[in-house]
Amino acid sequence: MNKEQRYWHPLVGGFFLGTLLFVSFIVAGQGLGASGAFARVSAQLAYLYDATFAANGYAGAYLKHGNALANWTVVEVVGVFLGGFISAAMAGRIKQSIERGENYSASKRLFWAFFGGFLIGPATRLARGCTSGQALDGAASFSVGAWIFMIAAFGAGFLLAPLFKKQWS
Repeated sequence: MNKEQRYWHPLVGGFFLGTLLFVSFIVAGQGLGASGAFARVSAQLAYLYDATFAANGYAGAYLKHGNALANWTVVEVVGVFLGGFISAAMAGRIKQSIERGENYSASKRLFWAFFGGFLIGPATRLARGCTSGQALDGAASFSVGAWIFMIAAFGAGFLLAPLFKKQWS
């Protein structure tokens, strides 16, 4: 079996993702997204370190109903991680490597990956959701702001991709 046969066709994956999103709106009353789970885990860890953290106006909101980890988005993210790991294991795609361009050192790649992750964390809270949440949930609920975001994000990606392409060749 060649490598291309190990992946789902994008239309099949899109169909299942759309169906899952629809079911999520019906069952959980909200769509899919990941940034809320990371905020909840952070709030719970901070609370375990210092119980007075619950009085914090922003993060304390995640703790007002008890354990912040007892939320469906946390379970969703754990499920996504486990599902991705199981899928990769079944397809024989688990390997220890760092994806990078030929002229890009592993340390430089890791630095920029962690730096980007560091920036995107607070940005998702300011934007009230991560890119997948904005694109999936916002587009599905016809949110004008989400559609503007998607057009801007994809437009910026198309415009800036040529500047970064040589980094990966």
